Amino acid sequence: MNAIEINKIPIPQFLSSISIEPERKYNGYWMYKSFINTQQKTGSLKVSKNNLWVDYSDGNRGGTLIDLILLIYPELTVRDIILKFSNETFSFHQPTFQDVAMAIEKEKNYEIRVIKPLTNTQLVNYMQSRHISLKMAKKYCVEVYYNLNKKSYYGVGFMNDFEGYEIRNKYVKMCLGAKAPTYFNNNSCQIVLFESWSDFLSFLTLYPKEEKNYDYLILNSVGTLNTVLNSDTNNYLYKCTNGESDKCINVHMDKSINNVLYKELKYDIIICCFDNDDAGNKATEKVQNTFPNRVKDGRYLYPNHKDLNDYIMKI
Repeated sequence: MNAIEINKIPIPQFLSSISIEPERKYNGYWMYKSFINTQQKTGSLKVSKNNLWVDYSDGNRGGTLIDLILLIYPELTVRDIILKFSNETFSFHQPTFQDVAMAIEKEKNYEIRVIKPLTNTQLVNYMQSRHISLKMAKKYCVEVYYNLNKKSYYGVGFMNDFEGYEIRNKYVKMCLGAKAPTYFNNNSCQIVLFESWSDFLSFLTLYPKEEKNYDYLILNSVGTLNTVLNSDTNNYLYKCTNGESDKCINVHMDKSINNVLYKELKYDIIICCFDNDDAGNKATEKVQNTFPNRVKDGRYLYPNHKDLNDYIMKI
């Protein structure tokens, strides 16, 4: 295949092949979450009927299928892409946190100048306005002073497992560095999953005695969930075998399912405390389908509220 033939392949078909589905479908176009500004909650990348895409969150950046593949997989060249399609392998792995980190570093336009304990009056007031316990906020968050596009800013920072920072203040909601989850291992047999760190800290504000009774995984975006559920790329939910710390998987043989190999789950119970919206519904359903009979929907704690932080702000 050549580049012209590859660019005729429907973009939604290719994205579906790497487990990326549209956030919304319309008569004539599809909307996806941005691969550039991953902190955005709503879809800003549009794929039109003429098989072109545009990302409205990044100055209308867009192009063809090959342009999109180069964005998702920055380690590839056009020649690599042509070879993959020509060999009919379609061996494009699902994007991982590492892929996102490479893409962000490639287009890095920020610099973190100072990281300090959380004491700034304005940032403390912001956390208090969210009704989050200051004790918990100071334990898990910091002040981050940074330059972005040659201008100076600061905000509350919550670090993820790739040393990126979720930045929040009264005016800003963004991520500096790679978008990735944050994991706290307390050696529990139960884990609680949250979409955002504000929900995690809201939970600890409501139930401070539970801080060490569960393990916690904060996705920092529902977009990281697919990789979290993939046992080949992380050890968040899966056990490590001795001598296999790089892959962190434990493979067993189960004769009751025709000798199919499976990877052992760490947890007896997974509690999903996602948002009460369409994205939260889909994320909860995906976890339930992946681990039947192991998952509890924790949203019974806040049935009439958008999320846990909305709940504690209104009660």
